[in-house]
Amino acid sequence: MVAHIARACLCAIAALFMLPPPAAAQTFNAQEQAEIRAVVREYLVNNPDVLREALEALQERAEGERWQRMKSDPRDFSIGPADAPIVIVEFFDYRCGFCHAALEWVSDIARTRNDVRIVLKEFPILSEESMEAARAAIASMPQGRYWAFHRALMEFRGELTSARIDEIARQSGIDVPRMRRAMNDPNVIRLLEDNRALAIDMNNQATPLFVINGEPIAGFDPERLNARLRAVTREVRQAQR
Repeated sequence: MVAHIARACLCAIAALFMLPPPAAAQTFNAQEQAEIRAVVREYLVNNPDVLREALEALQERAEGERWQRMKSDPRDFSIGPADAPIVIVEFFDYRCGFCHAALEWVSDIARTRNDVRIVLKEFPILSEESMEAARAAIASMPQGRYWAFHRALMEFRGELTSARIDEIARQSGIDVPRMRRAMNDPNVIRLLEDNRALAIDMNNQATPLFVINGEPIAGFDPERLNARLRAVTREVRQAQR
């Protein structure tokens, strides 16, 4: 029985840290399982730090996996080297005034930093105009003019009617009928839903949201953004020495 309990404790600890349990864990009968649960419960009650550490490790792992999904989705538009050591993800809405204000900062980083990749995540939450503009922008990606279209939409001040969106797209070099057909692709809505799920997972329902190498910064706060960017740059350069 001692050997059984030892194996069970190993199994419980493995499960706690999301590791595969030993195959022998499947051989315990009902009485043994009850005794094992009692031993494990007593251990956790007497050593609560173990549970706290396990939960912290699980949270850290979940955040790491979320960051990998967030920065590596091939459906998103990105600008900068694919292997850049610094990645900035922006969740934005074309009707968001603070997103408009952030455009210059984002564009400057894209223009001047060859060690940074910027990933743009459409996150239309403010109006139906926002949704239509986001669908149009995603649908324009296959035409290779997304960045020009994105900037033009962000720079526009006024009502983003369907006619205005088409006009901005045309001025950005986009085949509008082709874009409109692509807007009906279910994959367009699926991407928007996935972006929304990521934002909700971070308890975020506002724009803009920046995530720099995994750390979220809500709103457009140039001081905080630049401080985080400097800190990450130092970390990367120290790691490369």
